[in-house]
Amino acid sequence: MNIKSLLLGSAAALAVVSGAQAADAVVAAEPEPMEYVKVCDAYGTGYFYIPGTETCLKIGGQVRYEKRFQKVGGDSTQYDNHGRIKLDAEARNDSEWGTVYSWIRIQGEQYNNGSDISGGGAADYLHWYYTFGIGGLEFGNFDSQWAKFFGYGGFTDDGGVYTSDWNYPDSRQYISYTADFGSWKAYISLDNDADEYYSTSDVDGVIYNGEAHSGKDLNDLNRGRKYMPDVSAGVSGTFGDWQVAGGVAYDESAEAFAVKKLVAGNFGMFGVRVMGLYSNSDQNIYFNYDGFSAIVGLQAKVTDTITLAKDIQWWDNGSWRIVGDVNWEVASGFSVLLEGAYSDQDNGPKTKSGMLRFQRSF
Repeated sequence: MNIKSLLLGSAAALAVVSGAQAADAVVAAEPEPMEYVKVCDAYGTGYFYIPGTETCLKIGGQVRYEKRFQKVGGDSTQYDNHGRIKLDAEARNDSEWGTVYSWIRIQGEQYNNGSDISGGGAADYLHWYYTFGIGGLEFGNFDSQWAKFFGYGGFTDDGGVYTSDWNYPDSRQYISYTADFGSWKAYISLDNDADEYYSTSDVDGVIYNGEAHSGKDLNDLNRGRKYMPDVSAGVSGTFGDWQVAGGVAYDESAEAFAVKKLVAGNFGMFGVRVMGLYSNSDQNIYFNYDGFSAIVGLQAKVTDTITLAKDIQWWDNGSWRIVGDVNWEVASGFSVLLEGAYSDQDNGPKTKSGMLRFQRSF
């Protein structure tokens, strides 16, 4: 066999092997484009688009630890440890009827390692709240519009006594509508009256919402009709850095009215809130007092991280209460709050209380 024949044979064998390998070769698929989460800035900071949708989602939460004390009259001081966790999820998207939105909160509370030092039973609680709606129509199980629409009470964490149907554990189921006219807003809300407690006994001395009813029958104790809602309404106007607002409410079971007025504003580093309250029954869930009360709140942002606040409340029976606190934003999302309160109630003991709070928010 000559050299030429050997080379031709080798070339033919190599071609056959290469052809077989080419037939068996695996061709990798082209990578699909990755869809990254996109920031949604239509509703403020913190929102992002749910991939594949036009819905914007925001996740937030809070972790809190508090050391608290209270001293009533000359009694010994009671100390209390309190922890709280919150997890919030909020979703929004546009529609021809206005913004479609929903908000859900899971909130847990713990007192004194989960035991009630008063002997009343377990002290671990888990609650859930929600609001959802479209445009100005809202359905909720949370703080009533009577509390939210007016911006709550004063500037301190305590805020004063201005309603009893807000926050843990006194949330309210409601259906409300808020009309937005730019600098003016107005709302009306139907609030679930069945959330109030009704007695099931006619034994002398039964307590109904804190009021003793000795010798009365069930018809006197179970006032109102559970299928009828309570009603509240309000209007608010904004003029630059200032707000004025007013509202009325009717507690159906107590057959009582409440009135609320507010003036609030900011000037430089200072803020002020003046709230007037009136009710004709101490059983009124919108304001548990028969008469007039006023809250004056002052706030000063002394540095970029330290804020001072003070609220003073007065009742027309001569009672008064003062609350003050200092809040330090140690770092973004971490704060320390120190608060103290003193109250002098008519025909009642003087009360001192305080709290030191550490909080992480995101």
